[in-house]
Amino acid sequence: MWSGLNILELLDKRDEIMLPKILKQDVRLRTLSFLTTEEMDELRLAIHGLQVLDIDNVHESYLPWLSWWFRVDTWDDAWTVAKKREVVKEGLVLYRYKGTVWAVKRALDLTGFNPTLTVWHQMNPQGAKGTFLVEVIQDKGGLTQKDYENVVTLVESNKQGSQHWQMTIKNKPSTGGIFSVSISKGRKRITSKNFPTNPTLIGGLYSAVTLKSRHRMTIRNKSNEI
Repeated sequence: MWSGLNILELLDKRDEIMLPKILKQDVRLRTLSFLTTEEMDELRLAIHGLQVLDIDNVHESYLPWLSWWFRVDTWDDAWTVAKKREVVKEGLVLYRYKGTVWAVKRALDLTGFNPTLTVWHQMNPQGAKGTFLVEVIQDKGGLTQKDYENVVTLVESNKQGSQHWQMTIKNKPSTGGIFSVSISKGRKRITSKNFPTNPTLIGGLYSAVTLKSRHRMTIRNKSNEI
């Protein structure tokens, strides 16, 4: 009977479908029809929202689910809706190119770490074969423990499994200075030891030895003012 109409057209004709003209003379039925209007309007909006693969227009409540579906490595509910949409759209591209230096850099770019990656044969002097260096600029202040975890997760999730890597994290002079981080293979925990010098000199210098892991990170700070 309704083969020539789609569901949205049916909803627009709800008064004709749900309440035939002859029944509209009954005030009780007219009242019931009026009370269902809101529910039908909500259904119409939900149907429009089911275009989940239209990332630019899908309702924002679908984005966390899509991030899981598209294998996004990190997610932060505090991100803006625009950033969440961008991360979701890039998820499948990153998955396709996992194991490449490009994927590592792009993953860090998307989450705001602004990295420079240098592979072993581009280093001066030349680095160990198969290694690469990640230089991260953190523009929004000092790195938190969560930031450390996110960087390690993004690099580990997108690099080749056999690769070793090193990382240098740079902040603006007024917000913390330079972090030099060595990353070595391991699977149990991440330990970061920070030794700040005079904060007036390039904002401080921090060095850390970090074991690769996805389980726990411990950060230890040691003050050494001069």
